[in-house]
Amino acid sequence: MRLRILLAVAMLAAACSSADVPIRSDAPVAALTLTPPAVTLRASESVLLVALPRDAHGQALAERGLTFTSSNPAVAYVSPDGVLTAVTPGTTQILAASEGKTATMAVTVEPLAWNPVECTQPKPAWIWCDDFEQDRLKRYSDFGSRDSFERLPGVGYGGSHGMRAHFDTGQVNAGFLHVRFGKVPAPDFRPVDDGRTIYRDIYWRVFVKYSPRWIGGGGNKMSRAQSLASQDWAQAMIAHVWSPDDPLDNLWLEPASGVGFRGRLLTEYYNDFANLDFVGRTWSKTPLFDSEHIGRWYCVEARARLNDPGRGNGAFELWINDRPEARLSGLGWMGRFTEYGINAVYIENYWNSGSPQPQDRYFDNFVISTERIGCR
Repeated sequence: MRLRILLAVAMLAAACSSADVPIRSDAPVAALTLTPPAVTLRASESVLLVALPRDAHGQALAERGLTFTSSNPAVAYVSPDGVLTAVTPGTTQILAASEGKTATMAVTVEPLAWNPVECTQPKPAWIWCDDFEQDRLKRYSDFGSRDSFERLPGVGYGGSHGMRAHFDTGQVNAGFLHVRFGKVPAPDFRPVDDGRTIYRDIYWRVFVKYSPRWIGGGGNKMSRAQSLASQDWAQAMIAHVWSPDDPLDNLWLEPASGVGFRGRLLTEYYNDFANLDFVGRTWSKTPLFDSEHIGRWYCVEARARLNDPGRGNGAFELWINDRPEARLSGLGWMGRFTEYGINAVYIENYWNSGSPQPQDRYFDNFVISTERIGCR
């Protein structure tokens, strides 16, 4: 992954005009450029501003002092290093200054599009709901890495409570939330419901945001639904919603089967890769992890529908902000296997090669349902 990051940086530098690459110079600042020239955000979203002092020839200058000021910090404020954060609906203007030269940008903060508090009145089809306004962490089947993955005020959607996953440089595992439900192989799997129903068609949705200085793609593991089919945690199927190393900036749907077509469970334990058949893949249309999308909240919803016994008619779908993004159909996920259905959904922070720098991502409004959930 590190090689790909270096190549991406090199390609970006090559694509820029040489005048946009800051150099050391004694020339005075003649002008200042500020990007983006205007931005629209919602409360708790952020964007990194880029201010470039330039000499009289338009050459960007390095190591010059910069200041940022918001005309209405109650609407949006900017940190000394140029991270703009939205607070409440309204408008403001950002002023950047260097050696007496200034540049401005317009900021609009729109009302929230989605409800950050929704679990006090769950819908009948919902199996699980956590908007993190109450501390439900002990109700999860498993919750790990409390030092890296924390429920905190102010980090959720719209400034509500949410979960922050912090990666240090090189850190691989930054924590997880596991929900198990329906019929499971043993009571110690701790289902959140009565543990009886066999679910063959489920939806799960979470709001997710990456910090405005995030780099390195999506950080690999994010979410999966699966069928746990033995006391040794053998997986009959897995519906991965994660990010590969390439394409770097898109979510990836990758279904896997641990069952032979005649219905015999082939896997013997968790991540039994020798007996898992990865049966397809597709990517989201939206590059969630590029510089234009990080810092903003996205509503990510997936559906996994198991095939009818003996038929290849299963499906795997993805929506982002209620827009269809990816779909796989004709899946023979479980063959004739019917002893267990989908009985687990995990939120994960597992970066295969480790994070390239200290950075955070955030989760909120986690729902599992037997019907479409949507964002609102």
